[in-house]
Amino acid sequence: MTESPHIQDITTASFLEAVVTRSQSTPVLVDFWATWCGPCRALGPVLEKLAVEYDGAFVLAKVDTDREQALAAQFQIRSIPTVMLFKDGKVVAGFPGALPEGQIRRFLTQHGVAKGGAAEAWSDDPGTRVQQLREAVARDASRGDWQLELALALLAHGELDAARAAVEALPGDVYGDARAVRARARLSLLARLDSLAADDGVRAGVETFLEGHTEAGLAQLLDAVREQKGMDESPAKAALVDAMTSLDDEAVVRETRRRMAAVLFA
Repeated sequence: MTESPHIQDITTASFLEAVVTRSQSTPVLVDFWATWCGPCRALGPVLEKLAVEYDGAFVLAKVDTDREQALAAQFQIRSIPTVMLFKDGKVVAGFPGALPEGQIRRFLTQHGVAKGGAAEAWSDDPGTRVQQLREAVARDASRGDWQLELALALLAHGELDAARAAVEALPGDVYGDARAVRARARLSLLARLDSLAADDGVRAGVETFLEGHTEAGLAQLLDAVREQKGMDESPAKAALVDAMTSLDDEAVVRETRRRMAAVLFA
């Protein structure tokens, strides 16, 4: 374990004071782990690195579930690693499994934990948000989560070339983040417009979708897929896949996939 005043091994006897009481003044991230657990050994160093980096914004409390079985039972730990965030004496959030560093950073930010104490607050104005994030990344280029936020802000502001470059330059800990994947798909969809004729049905579907009319756009693209059925490289199918990938609505994506399969394999 990394030596740091912000990282502690916790026992059943010390839990009340070190976690519950301590969390009244400082957030405490509790890592339930075991020495034999491979994912635990992968997650542990990441949590320890963040605890040191955040320099007191939170305390990392490590609980060896083999040695502290009573604590594991008390918190109904059924799989490890399991991480719980304590604030004001109680559990407020948590996650199972070994998440990538970028996702852990976002988890902390979402729950008001950030270097310096308070979470960063970005402007709702797209242009101002871009400027704030550019300045933040310039101050600390190691923050992959800020780089991702900047890429998304550039996309929202319509700076497409800059957004494309920023998304492709994301570091490994956030490159595969779901929001980055959706951003790349939307950028791909926007790029397709350059190769489509004004009277092309695929273009109409893409434009409708990008204008925010999700269901209507998907329906138009499904019609275009039907018309291009049998083509080895169907522009309509490629655009539809991009459109689905860009969505953060699993129910809509699942239904659209079902309808696309019905068109292609009927």
